[in-house]
Amino acid sequence: SLLLSLPTVKQRQAGVPQMNLRNWGWDTFGEDSWQVNPNTTLNLGVRYEYTSPLYDLQSTNTNLIFNGGVPSVFIGGQLGYPKGLMYSNKHNFAPRIGVARNLPRFGLVLHGAYGIFYTPVDQNTWCNQRHNVPYVFPETQQADNFTPPAALFTNHLNFGTPVLGTGTLPATTVSFTAFDPHAPAEYIQQWNVQVEKSFGPNTTLEVGYLGARGFHLQRSHLINNAPPGPGPLGPRRPFKTLTFVPGTKLTPSSTNAIVQSETFPVSTINLLENTAQSWYDAGYVNLRRRYSRGLSFLANYTFSKNLTNAPDFRSAMDESAIPQKNSDLKAEKGPGCDVRHRFALSSVLDIPAYRHSQWTRLLTQNWHFTTIYQVQSGMPFTISVFGDTANSGTVLGENPIRASYTGQPLFGPGTHSSAQWFNPAAFATPRAYTFGDVGRNSIYGPAMQSLDIAVARGFRVTERVGLQFRGEAFNALNQVNLGTPNRFVNTPQFGTITMAMTPGRELQVSARLSF
Repeated sequence: SLLLSLPTVKQRQAGVPQMNLRNWGWDTFGEDSWQVNPNTTLNLGVRYEYTSPLYDLQSTNTNLIFNGGVPSVFIGGQLGYPKGLMYSNKHNFAPRIGVARNLPRFGLVLHGAYGIFYTPVDQNTWCNQRHNVPYVFPETQQADNFTPPAALFTNHLNFGTPVLGTGTLPATTVSFTAFDPHAPAEYIQQWNVQVEKSFGPNTTLEVGYLGARGFHLQRSHLINNAPPGPGPLGPRRPFKTLTFVPGTKLTPSSTNAIVQSETFPVSTINLLENTAQSWYDAGYVNLRRRYSRGLSFLANYTFSKNLTNAPDFRSAMDESAIPQKNSDLKAEKGPGCDVRHRFALSSVLDIPAYRHSQWTRLLTQNWHFTTIYQVQSGMPFTISVFGDTANSGTVLGENPIRASYTGQPLFGPGTHSSAQWFNPAAFATPRAYTFGDVGRNSIYGPAMQSLDIAVARGFRVTERVGLQFRGEAFNALNQVNLGTPNRFVNTPQFGTITMAMTPGRELQVSARLSF
């Protein structure tokens, strides 16, 4: 309560992380095409990729190693542990195969391909390790979410001098960020099949299927959350303290911290693991006309489904970066960045000159008209709770707890509008000290539609100098594309939409001189 000066969380970071990082990598590949017969071509290839983990020249970074399920802290480069905090993946071979077959009897061409694609080392994730003790003290103090004690704010924002380890002085309770030092490489398997049919020399119809499966993808979860329940968080956490690996040399810290021992109290532990998966399947139709007689266009329709079993902590859908319940990660499977339907059309038209007379020809020649039209179904989002109603602990700014269904209809009269996209009565805040039963990304938001047009007129000043005037209209129809509805069930604006996904109509005029 802000009115009662009873905060539930206060945080600070003592010390500034220093970065003097290095890494290196190299790739190599080989491929060959084989003409099996006049109508069949086979393409085979393999790629090898290696990127070393980032490492710090001063070895001022730490990570966790798990022995018998118990985490211990190691410093990169000490006691035989890797300088880059994780062991290198050196088996990243990526085969590729493609086949094309011409069926002249039917006027068809068949294409198919398969490949493995590795994800580069995530350097942003690695940099999170710069915010750990003993070099930086990320202190988090969390109170009971239901009955926060006044003691959390008695010293206001004065945290005092950081103290590492238990001893005579009160030790600083810190949070910790870690990733699996034995994490396998992230990769995606992709495959596709297409059938292509020509209608004359310039128009082609293509029908195809695309598939992809992601393996060992990165997920973030809090392994030190307390079980839901009343009372302070600290005594209920699985790990009350962390200890440095025996023999660790604690180098001086830039925070002037007091070092008492190698065992220190810990609050949240954010662990990144390469254990997630993704599934993508799509069917599409392309109609393409190559430029001929002043006209070219490309029309595409795609029907797809995209699933993942972990929240995306760099999501464009504003979802929580961590799972709701660390002990039930299977419940995180749901739509990812899932756009089920999408249609796009782009075209270029050179308007023919009207040659009735010289003046009409001068007025109507060299006009160009281009359009880009796109329409797609809505993006998924999760109905969530603002705050930690389970009283299990979370990181500041994350709201992973989901709402509960009430049994009321989701849509009805008055819904699908900015004032009420869905029926708010269909959801409720879960009971105290429990989690919600709404699925991750189980509700879809508004569709999007946009038309961009451009008209240009070219003039020949001299044989080598040209001048073009161009007028453009972005979102020419001034379509209001609604944004994501407010998804927090315990807030006054729940279910309403207060922002647009795209800007309104924008007009632009330009001139270009070419020589």
